[in-house]
Amino acid sequence: MVPAGQWRVALDVAHGSFLTSHVAECPDVAPECATEIIPPHKHVVRVALTHYETTLAYGIRDQMQLSLRLPYDVKDQHVRYTTLSGDPFMPPYGDIHHRSEKLTGIGDATVILDRAVRDAWTFGVGTTLPIGHTVDDPVLLGREGLKHEHLQFGTGTFEPLLAAQYATPRFFARAEAKISAYESSKGYKGPTTLVWSMGRSFRVYGLSIDPSLNGQHQTLGHWHGEQDEGSGFDNGGVRLQVAIPRGALTITPGLYHELWSHGLGGQTFRQSTTFSVGVTIR
Repeated sequence: MVPAGQWRVALDVAHGSFLTSHVAECPDVAPECATEIIPPHKHVVRVALTHYETTLAYGIRDQMQLSLRLPYDVKDQHVRYTTLSGDPFMPPYGDIHHRSEKLTGIGDATVILDRAVRDAWTFGVGTTLPIGHTVDDPVLLGREGLKHEHLQFGTGTFEPLLAAQYATPRFFARAEAKISAYESSKGYKGPTTLVWSMGRSFRVYGLSIDPSLNGQHQTLGHWHGEQDEGSGFDNGGVRLQVAIPRGALTITPGLYHELWSHGLGGQTFRQSTTFSVGVTIR
């Protein structure tokens, strides 16, 4: 918790990749279904994601702080099409659904108010700010045979946030829920997401070593009630972080390795080992 009247700035970078796949079939995949037979096939999409986040926190008073998170993402997408058995497949509708490309942009910001209760508990409440770039309904455009984009940097809506944390010198646990409450003006209702972690803290030669178990549950997103591709999964794994103090700075490298994953809505989902580093300035 930031002391009253003081600021804290944190800069975080994480890099990893996500692999998803789903079956595409007529009549929804393209207008060509009306004139030719297109067998069921797979869209296999790998997105290498580099996530940058700046967090500004200010101590409003004792045991209370206000934070602003500003994300920036680099999404490098690689796409291939296969038969259901895994052989290469060339769809007659071309690359209207997915294409190999690199996209960059600012994501939705987050404002959250945290209040410490007693010595170990902290509770937070906040909202996202819809400043990230959004796209038009890709499900509708795909059915019309028009090129479209599935990758977005925002949701177009305000999404409430609830957080809770329990932390002692040796143990910590945290959970944060981002709740999708309504459709955007473009017909998008994003997924609701729950992120949690728990672990131990060890002090070794002035370093803080924090191994933890982490998990995430994300519901399916929807476009005008139709399932959004690439959303909806459960996954979890182990993370190791080491906090290295250097005067007013704390440098925190980290490593995350997935142990389990499951895609929802007939999709597959897998996350690669993810590397991160954070710098906190007090």
